[in-house]
Amino acid sequence: MRLEGQKVLITGGSAGIGLALARLFLQAGCQVAICGRDRTRLETAARDVGASPIRADLADRGDLAAMPGSVQDAMGGLSILVNNAGVQFNYDFGSTPSPEIAAMMDQEIRNNLEAPTILVSQLLPMLSEVPEAAVVNVSSVLALVPKASAPVYCATKAGLRSLSKALRYQFDDAGARIKVFEVLPPVVDTDMTRGRGTDKISPEDVAVATLDGMAKDRYEIRVAKANLLYWIHSLAPGLAERALRGS
Repeated sequence: MRLEGQKVLITGGSAGIGLALARLFLQAGCQVAICGRDRTRLETAARDVGASPIRADLADRGDLAAMPGSVQDAMGGLSILVNNAGVQFNYDFGSTPSPEIAAMMDQEIRNNLEAPTILVSQLLPMLSEVPEAAVVNVSSVLALVPKASAPVYCATKAGLRSLSKALRYQFDDAGARIKVFEVLPPVVDTDMTRGRGTDKISPEDVAVATLDGMAKDRYEIRVAKANLLYWIHSLAPGLAERALRGS
């Protein structure tokens, strides 16, 4: 896929993987808008990299409904949607009060699965207007093999993986010029993973792998150790499950 000249929207773009992606897309000659909840943080990040800021809470359906107009105002159109924003909570169903679980899982499902689905639906008319377009869903190695401490997060990433494949089938069958990429990183050194996991890779590593995969039309972009885990899970699923279960 050609990257130069594309108009790119990145959710969760004010930090971490999203901000690293924004920098690389801009370096590739793209026009970029980044979306985030915290207005101050968002505007600072947008100013630092030269992107357009779009303030939105992806758990708020009103903010989602306003996204097409916001994108049109910011860039005059769209050719690449990057669903990157994500929320993860660690909790145990046996010891966490049900109301607390309900509140956390609502945030995870809304941000990680519902928002990407709604955004694809709402922004599809824009994507359909251009000669070449893409949806990029940033999933996780946990979509392949879950860990015990974050059951709902893992479920949402597995759902996003399935959504990516099904949309790819639909767009292919319809003859649409919209490509669907899925990015599967291992644990990344971001605010969300602070205090969790070891041997993390950088957001910049994920961004480099993502743009390289897109340029080569590699629709499933397994980053770093995620590729090894994919093959271990394919050949010896029990081994992969034991490795990730307590991570």
